[in-house]
Amino acid sequence: MKKQRIFLAAILACCLALAGTGTYAFFTAQETAYNVITTGELVMDLVETHDGAPWPEEGVGGVMPGDVIDKRVTVQNLGGVEFYTRARVHGEITLENGETETLTLDQIDLDFNDEAWIDGEDGFYYYHRSLKPRGADGVIDETEPLFTAVTFRCDLGDAYQSARFDLVVETEAVQTKNNGTGPLDAAGWTLKTEVIE
Repeated sequence: MKKQRIFLAAILACCLALAGTGTYAFFTAQETAYNVITTGELVMDLVETHDGAPWPEEGVGGVMPGDVIDKRVTVQNLGGVEFYTRARVHGEITLENGETETLTLDQIDLDFNDEAWIDGEDGFYYYHRSLKPRGADGVIDETEPLFTAVTFRCDLGDAYQSARFDLVVETEAVQTKNNGTGPLDAAGWTLKTEVIE
């Protein structure tokens, strides 16, 4: 009988131990916060006009030596990020016989706006101030024209009859925030130097 009591006491102790572990409870809580951070969008637009209308897709024809062609080139900020901008001009001439040569300022004159655009002496003109993002009122910040006219030199010879002049304007923009004190010391420009002489 003594063995039975020890056995029952052991069973009772096991039951109490199991019952005791089930009585513990902990108060817990969990929470997750998702924080969305979006970057601004830099949106630049190169605007080229001729006689008050968009530059014609087919170009301008019938040009003679001495002619002055109205061509206005500006940059607009259409996005939500303030930026600096720069531009360069280069080109190519395709002669009637199919040969090509680099366009130089010996064949054309451009009336660069040296007051609003700074000649960086690296092939680029840098706009003197930053362009502000489009405001809530929808107002678009725009540069003054880089140039307003292309003049074909009077001394163009017969080799340029029926030639095609491709004048290329390339612009680039970089954010102003955390990026230097002006366009000339800003970082992030990607276009390589190409000088029209």
